[in-house]
Amino acid sequence: MAERMTLKELSPDQLFSGVVLLACVLILTLVYGQTSIGFYRLWVAENSLQSHGLLLLPLSYYLLAREWYSRRHELQISFRPILLLLLVILSVIWLLSEIAQIQVGSQMVLIMILSVSVMALFGIKHTARMVLPILVLISATSVWSVLSQPLQVPTAVFVNQMLHFTGYASFQESYFITIPEGVFEVGDTCSGLRYQIAAITLAIIYSFFSHYSIRHAVIYMLLASGVAFISNSIRIYIVVLSGHYTNMTHSLLNDHIWLGWVVFVICYAAFMYATVSYEKRLKGEQKQPVIETGKVPVTKFSYSKTILIASVLLISASAGPIYSVIAMNGDGMRGSYDFDFSFGEIKLTEVTADERWNPAWVNADFEKRTAYQVAGINAELYTAYYATQEQGKEAVNDLNQAYNSEEWVSSDRVILDINLSAGRTISVSEETIVDSKRNERIIWQWYYIGGEISSSRLQSKLYGILGALKGRHDAAVVVISTDKTGDGTLERESMMKFTDLVINKIEQHYSAQKN
Repeated sequence: MAERMTLKELSPDQLFSGVVLLACVLILTLVYGQTSIGFYRLWVAENSLQSHGLLLLPLSYYLLAREWYSRRHELQISFRPILLLLLVILSVIWLLSEIAQIQVGSQMVLIMILSVSVMALFGIKHTARMVLPILVLISATSVWSVLSQPLQVPTAVFVNQMLHFTGYASFQESYFITIPEGVFEVGDTCSGLRYQIAAITLAIIYSFFSHYSIRHAVIYMLLASGVAFISNSIRIYIVVLSGHYTNMTHSLLNDHIWLGWVVFVICYAAFMYATVSYEKRLKGEQKQPVIETGKVPVTKFSYSKTILIASVLLISASAGPIYSVIAMNGDGMRGSYDFDFSFGEIKLTEVTADERWNPAWVNADFEKRTAYQVAGINAELYTAYYATQEQGKEAVNDLNQAYNSEEWVSSDRVILDINLSAGRTISVSEETIVDSKRNERIIWQWYYIGGEISSSRLQSKLYGILGALKGRHDAAVVVISTDKTGDGTLERESMMKFTDLVINKIEQHYSAQKN
């Protein structure tokens, strides 16, 4: 039976040790405030799969305090240089994740930093169970989204087999299930990921309270995952039958999330009942861990040494945020946002191209769209600039678009090496798009990030990291577009000439914002 927590049972040294642990966790949560806020926004977002994080966080901290209390007699704070070095490394990884705007990476690293901090205080030997309540917070990150698509096809196959087994005609292809009355898609929201997250989280917590060994805990989590998979399949099976018997008119076809939770609760409750019944039959066979409190060597407690250790730990764990404050201050834009290209052979014209092209970069600090004529070809220029990149405000982001995907589809994409004057060569991404009337446009695009030009999204992310380490947080994108006639040779020649004329001016203008 768990020992009841009470302050009266704590010695002054133990109480101080507990305060140090609490202070370290709270201070690191504040130091990594941007990531902590990211957790909150993720948990409260509409239709979030991680909303259970709001309940899981206080439970995790309670379990951490509970484990510390039960082991307080054997825990000793001391210097552990290897773990302090590991904290520095993790903090740098967090910094790189922030620079690259990889939110899930920042969240995962913060959880690891909190876990290793506990180990650095009290040692690895006595903290295996203490860090588990922190690690379980991983279930409340968006890392699980990668499992959504892999679950779709197996779920569709299983539901199709259930239909055949119960005598209903159906056909399954990929994640589509076809019955005589219509077609059902096992989409992202039907993959059962939300039930997988809930089942595995509950399994981890139950394993913790039941003092399962690692092997038993893994087996139990796999069984819980199977229960979640079956419950979601039952939900989809019910929805398909409702479509079958009502000729695709039942309300469940549009609103069946609630049904999934009802089925999940029933299935998981049955699973828990079976688990408890099985454990009762095996009672006494599984040894419970015994915490020996009378054989720990007594050492003199030093308050000053403990404060010094905690201070070094916090500095080590905060290396990334400290560096970002000292060496990576972004000043925002300087000078004028706007600039023009009315010089030389470039003739500015009115923006008369089809508005359906409509490029857009989300939350840019500056956007400019203009039309020009070079070598007799009319084309358009779009450029967007970010004085400082952050989550949701990035030059490289899936929400940004070089054209309206509802009006156009991509028919070809290549990387072109453009030979400019003075022997300079740059790479641009060329994409040919076509609309429903078979009209075609050519789009050239490149990024200007960290003082470097790139046509690759991945390479641009890397340039962003390197640039930020040098104090440059800005980024820009340049997009040129024109109607395509014939094989596009004349259009490409005009676009190349325009690029040669203006690229230095674009670079100089955006570089001036950071000088």
